[in-house]
This record gives sequence, structure tokens and C-alpha cells, in this order.
Amino acid sequence: MVRILMFARFLSMIRLLRVPKLLRFCFALENVSDIRLEEVKKILRLLFVLFMMAVIWHWDTCIQYFVAAIEGFPLDCWIVNSNLTHSSIGEKYRYASFRALKQMSWPFLEFPTRLEEQWMALISMVIGFFMFFVFLACVITTFGSLSGAGKNKVSQIQSSFLFSSRPLALRQRIIADCKWQIYKKSVLDVVSERLRKDIMADICSNLVKINALFKSWDTRFSRAVVMCLEAEFFSPGDVIIEKDTAADHMFFIDSGHVLVEDDHQLKEKNDGEHFGDISFLLGERQQISARALTTCSLFSLSLQDFEMIEKQFPQVVKEMRETAAEMKEQDLEGNELEIQVTEPSTSSSV
Repeated sequence: MVRILMFARFLSMIRLLRVPKLLRFCFALENVSDIRLEEVKKILRLLFVLFMMAVIWHWDTCIQYFVAAIEGFPLDCWIVNSNLTHSSIGEKYRYASFRALKQMSWPFLEFPTRLEEQWMALISMVIGFFMFFVFLACVITTFGSLSGAGKNKVSQIQSSFLFSSRPLALRQRIIADCKWQIYKKSVLDVVSERLRKDIMADICSNLVKINALFKSWDTRFSRAVVMCLEAEFFSPGDVIIEKDTAADHMFFIDSGHVLVEDDHQLKEKNDGEHFGDISFLLGERQQISARALTTCSLFSLSLQDFEMIEKQFPQVVKEMRETAAEMKEQDLEGNELEIQVTEPSTSSSV
């Protein structure tokens, strides 16, 4: 019974399973070290794999001794055969670590006599083979990507002085935009037009389902708009639209929060909404300003692409312009009513 209760000591090793905290720390360190080269992050991953191998080796070492200790060190166990019964803890740990490493590194030279030790040796050997292949794959991935870093355009940009001297938020926008442009040129510009439509429809699927404009449009017109959308990325505080500038783009929010401001009110736009469309459709200068509140992933439609769409769907675009004109008139009437309501209260207060 006492030997069985000794198994409770094994539960204290669960504290060693707090390795995910270290994993989260490594990921946080990678995010903080964005100013450094991408290769540094890959080397950190390799070091983490080495650390995990050392932890597993330590666990195996402790279990090697624990299996014999829970049975009261029988006469045919490896500790008695090695004359380690009265040795120090350090010497026992050294022998146990060598025994564990030998079983994990290559098939053990001497076959264990006890059944428990045979199972322990078999499990150690399987774990050793698994660790070897994981480490080999990690090394090939790390150094293979390092050798090809010169061909990676993103890595070239990150290693340039012009990139490293920019603020963190601007660097993140540059990397996101570069990845989109590379994906567009290497995939979208290579595949057929029909496949390109399916890919863009999948990329913008969430936007098409939520956005009110896409719901009201004809399917063919929606596909034509989706094909012309360009991905844009903004960090918190970035200005997306400046008031009284040329309305050459309208924007759709894929993810994030945008603050839209006009002469009379502030509005927060969320996922699936759009902004900058009224001035864009009426050919006027922008009457609003827009600023990113969070990290935003947007899709923009340029005026040049919209004019090409208008040639294919003139009636739909005409209806859109009429709706935009009506919305503008309603906004003006609503603002006039608000002014008329507030004027008596201000005069009475005076």
C-alpha cells in the first residue's frame, strides 16, 4: 500500500507540463521582435524544439528511477545491478540520464531482465525515434528556408533599412500588403478567369453575405465588383479617407472597426459595412473622413474599375447613383431638422 501511495509523488511532475506557457511566451517574443529579421523567429522555433527534447529526456530519466523506486528496488533491477543503492542523488541521476539517452538514441545494447524495464525501454526507444524525426524536419525546414531567403521578396523587404526604420504599425501594413500583392501575382494572375472568380468569391464570401449593397445587387454585378476589389490594411489610428479629397475609392470592411465622421455626426462601422460610397457614386469630393479604430482589413473599389463595370451594367450603376442622390438629400433634410430643433433650446438657454 505504501508503494502504491508513492505513486502520488509522480503527480508532482504535472507541474513540468507548464510548457505551453513557455510556448505562449515564445510567440509573444516573436511578435515583439517584429523589428528583427524573419530568420530570428525560425531559429527561436528550433531552440524551442531543442528545449522540448531536453525536457522529455529529463522526464525519461526521472521515470527510469521511479519505476525501480516504486517497487522498492528489487535485487534484479538496474539500480542494484549497477551498485547504486547507497549512491548519491547526483550519481543516480547521472546513470539514469545516460540510460534514458542510450535507450532513446539507439536500441539498447543489453536486454533488460525485468518486465517493467523492458516496457520502459521500448517506450523510450519509440519516443527517441519520434524526437529524432521531429528534430530532423525542423532543421530541414529552418535551414532550407534560410538558404532561400534571398529569393523571398518579403524577407528582402524586411532586411532593408527603409523598412526597419519605419514605425511598427507601418511595417505591419507593408508586410500585409506585400503578402497580398505576392499572392495576387503568383496565384490570381496565373489561374483562369473562371477560377479567379471562384477564388475571389471565397475570399470575399463573408463580405458578400453581410454587406447590404451586395445583398441588393444582381449576382452578375456582385461578381464583377468582387473581381475588382483590392485588399488594403490599416493599423489603429490610420487615416483611411480625408475630408474634401477626391472620392476615387469606396471601401468595404472585411474585419475591424472604422470611425466615420461628417459635419454632423460620428458613426462606427464594423465588419461587412461600407463607407465613402455616396461621394464616390456622385463624383463629388469626399464629405466624410474615416479613421481606423482597430487593425482593419478592407477591400477597396477604385473609380477606374467602377467605370469599367459601368460599361457592362449601365442600368445598375444608374440606379445606384439615383439612390445615392436620394440618401444625400435625406441626410441634408435630417440635418436641417436637427438644426431647427436645437435653435430654440439654445436661445432659451441664452
